[in-house]
Amino acid sequence: MNGLTKNYKKYNEYLKTMPEPILPSQLPRKKINFSAIAKYAKKNNIKIAELSGEEKELLIKKIGTF
Repeated sequence: MNGLTKNYKKYNEYLKTMPEPILPSQLPRKKINFSAIAKYAKKNNIKIAELSGEEKELLIKKIGTF
């Protein structure tokens, strides 16, 4: 044996407890202007990763879901 089925039972039990996958149609629709985010971060002399949640929400426009 090559060890691929060594933990099959444990893996099978893990699969039973996994949640269902999230489909793209279930995700919220958002329009993100990456250039505006980059310009905002550069203007404030911070990295994009360091933007606060409020700053990110200001730059992300929510659009309707289908």
